[in-house]
Amino acid sequence: MDKNTNVRIKLNPQVVIKLAGLCSNALVLSTNAFLLGSNVRRRITEKKTESVANKLQLTAEVASAISGVAKVVAATLDSYEKG
Repeated sequence: MDKNTNVRIKLNPQVVIKLAGLCSNALVLSTNAFLLGSNVRRRITEKKTESVANKLQLTAEVASAISGVAKVVAATLDSYEKG
């Protein structure tokens, strides 16, 4: 057995081009899958944030309405006590 073994590989240019195209397509596919997953995750987070903001806005509006009613009730009670 010879310790200096030489190996020759013949590369067909068409095969190299197809292999490069395959690698490129795999990279594009994996990048698109990552971006799609990130977009879905971001959209879910936005929806949750929007939902919380809407609930807080509604709570603030209800509290404001209750405050207005309380002022009217207090003013009415004051007018009966004076009158």
